[in-house]
Amino acid sequence: MTDDAQRDLEQKALRNVRSLVDKIETEDQKGNQKQLVAVIAVVAVVAALAAVVMMSRSKSSDANKGPALEIPPPKPPAKS
Repeated sequence: MTDDAQRDLEQKALRNVRSLVDKIETEDQKGNQKQLVAVIAVVAVVAALAAVVMMSRSKSSDANKGPALEIPPPKPPAKS
């Protein structure tokens, strides 16, 4: 094999490797974006659930508020 032929094969192999590295990096970036979207979605769902819980607690505490209940003072003990 001549030096030129070997150099051509090496350059072709390097281009193939570079192409594979580029593909892997692209897939990693897409995977990272998907993970970010998933994390954002989970945070949004948790925030929505927290808001629902807080609103339901607020409504239930408002429903329990009614007119103030007056408790009469105790009667003095009967003298015997």
